[in-house]
Amino acid sequence: MKEAERERRLSKKVYRRTKKNDTSRLSNKAKRATKYQAKNFASNKTQQKLQEDDTLASAIEAKRHIRQAKRYYQQSKPVVKLANKGVRTTYHFADKTQNMFRGKGFQSTPDQLKTRNKLRRAMQKKIATSKKATTATKGLSKIVSFFKKKTKVKAYSLGIVILLCISFFMGGALGGNMAIYQEDKDLTDSWTYLSYVDAQHSSSGNVFYSKLDDVMFYMNYRFEDYSLNDVMDPGTHIGTYKGYLNDIWKGLNGSELKYELNTMDNLEKDKNSPFKLDSDDYEEMKEIDDDTGYTDLSNQLDFPIDTDNLIVSHRYGYERNGEDIKLRDNIDAVTTAQQNVKAPLNGKIELPAKKGQLIITDGKDVRLTFTGVTTDRFVGGEKVKSGDVVGQVTGTTLNIKYEKYDDDDKKWFTVNPGFYFPKVTYTQFTTLASSDFSPTGDVSKRAQQIYDYLSKLGYTKEGIAAMIGNFDVESHITAKRAEGDYLKPPVGASDSSWDDPNWLAMGGPEIYNGRFSNIKHRGLGLGQWTDTGDGGNRHTLLLNYAGSKGKPWYDLGLQIDFMLNGDNPGSQTALKNVLSRKAGSTIPALTQYFLIFYEGNPGDKLAQRIQSATNWYNYFNNNGGSHLGESGQKVFDAYKDKIQPEPTNKEQKDGYPGNAYALGNCTWYVYNREAQLGHSINPYMGNGGEWSRNYTKTPGASLTGNPQRGDIAVFNGGVASTSAQYGHVAVVEYVNPDGSFVVSEMNYGGIYIMNWRVLNKQPGISFIHLG
Repeated sequence: MKEAERERRLSKKVYRRTKKNDTSRLSNKAKRATKYQAKNFASNKTQQKLQEDDTLASAIEAKRHIRQAKRYYQQSKPVVKLANKGVRTTYHFADKTQNMFRGKGFQSTPDQLKTRNKLRRAMQKKIATSKKATTATKGLSKIVSFFKKKTKVKAYSLGIVILLCISFFMGGALGGNMAIYQEDKDLTDSWTYLSYVDAQHSSSGNVFYSKLDDVMFYMNYRFEDYSLNDVMDPGTHIGTYKGYLNDIWKGLNGSELKYELNTMDNLEKDKNSPFKLDSDDYEEMKEIDDDTGYTDLSNQLDFPIDTDNLIVSHRYGYERNGEDIKLRDNIDAVTTAQQNVKAPLNGKIELPAKKGQLIITDGKDVRLTFTGVTTDRFVGGEKVKSGDVVGQVTGTTLNIKYEKYDDDDKKWFTVNPGFYFPKVTYTQFTTLASSDFSPTGDVSKRAQQIYDYLSKLGYTKEGIAAMIGNFDVESHITAKRAEGDYLKPPVGASDSSWDDPNWLAMGGPEIYNGRFSNIKHRGLGLGQWTDTGDGGNRHTLLLNYAGSKGKPWYDLGLQIDFMLNGDNPGSQTALKNVLSRKAGSTIPALTQYFLIFYEGNPGDKLAQRIQSATNWYNYFNNNGGSHLGESGQKVFDAYKDKIQPEPTNKEQKDGYPGNAYALGNCTWYVYNREAQLGHSINPYMGNGGEWSRNYTKTPGASLTGNPQRGDIAVFNGGVASTSAQYGHVAVVEYVNPDGSFVVSEMNYGGIYIMNWRVLNKQPGISFIHLG
């Protein structure tokens, strides 16, 4: 197996060098040959090389032949695409028709159930577990033997089988049929780098979890095998692939001054996008991605729990926690309590010293680590097969780490486990603080009452926002709410309903015309607390608690008290874990935890809840203490996660070339700060108060009455305590939802002295927008 793997890696390295030096691979080359010629030539030459000795000479000779085959293939690509499109159309129609006759409806077979995908995974397992295959040739004979047993392929068809195997496992010499060309380590490095960019831009208000799978497939389709620090063709990008990935991130998310969310799909189709694919390439890429996904990577895994879709609550990669950015080299899969955990691969059990941890190794090929699982059935050294039950989940998530062994470096390296399971869905996604968030007066008052009550008890702003974001979706933060109250009476509410025990006790079948029999008594209050058929009694607990306190159940203060002191113990614990931030460090994580463990409804409108929680956090951070009128370090401390990048010594002490303004003055600082933000302004616009009429000296600048992040605030003389003689300028760092804005400035209190203020718009303050 080791020799076979080395053969595969050598072939891939040779192919990589060939590709870099092969000028015929340009996508706009004239294409003249046919698909048959390319396949036939590639098949003959590659099989010939498989029979030769593993020497450097044969590798160099193979390199020449593969280059020629690749040239033929590139020339024939339009014909190949047309043929593939016809074949796929016929296949999909036949697949749907077959399912219709089987009584499954006129629909496609799910990817994980398709025969070809089952076969692909079975073939990969056959190779991974074949300890007798010590050379690539022997490994190939194993595959042929497997096909004979599993598919009863006749002798004259084995050539096709060999060709398919070469395409699947030897780097895809025919091209066009693989979604992933990179080696495992390079692919994980690309994913990890983009996760780091996400974390760099994340703050308490904006949290980035870009859809990285889409980027991985795009990059592998367009550039095939690459490493982060490889230099790109200057016709595509001047610099490395790392820089190109950074450009893609900006295309997906915008820049620090103005974040705007986009999708990879839009970038691939937008005619003005630098990442656009022509329609044929776009269609081909999507079909290949849907067909194969990451299955071209070796050492694929089966699901570790009973599921057809592994839900991942924490992805592999970098994450921000306050000021720290750390690499998380594992994933958390969502499970149910005490759910059985299965071995996702064949191997041997190891028990590390850490309690609740179990390792499955396959020699020195791969190593998988579970954390959060019972281990009492093993002592270490036992062999397990994929699908064997190895323990039970001890909590509600299963932590998974996956490693591979590098024969060249003689050490283990981690890979993203999400690449290797049949299907994975991530529940972390980007949320941005909304500048349009403006709750109505009554809603904001209720939210503020809850915030004030809980913050006085020492609970965190992030935790309170996560809870309120959930309640916003559940009840619009309204204590006097009951399930179905919006319907027409007698099921819906009338003035007398709220204290009517019979109305309150209505269940799901009465409210929903016979449906939802599990709802015994309707949901009430902020959290829509319900009595359910599986033993839930929170509806009854709320009414009894209200009775004991002599208050109506729909009193807001009573419901806050109930959550902390009258609810069932498990729910109280979950609530306090969120409010105190014990359950997570970010608003999305806290919101999801609250939904799962307090609401008991995993996945229900999660994106909406996270966005609401983020909006409320920023509302409390700004309106519930916006520091309006305040000045100095207190303002910076309150807004430092929104002031990005922070001014450095270059902006505050050293200065930028071309700055002609008086050293240490407000104008000198603004010139430097705008240069840091990527803006070039004219160095001769006069004193601060004169900039509102001299702004035209800066190309592209415009004057406006509404501030935006990165704008220059211009103060007429004497306005907002500025110099009556010279006026003043400052940089707008952040705009609050209520319209107030944060500025950074110099010489408000003396030469070279930095200051931060929160101000409202007022006569005498205008804003220069730099485009």
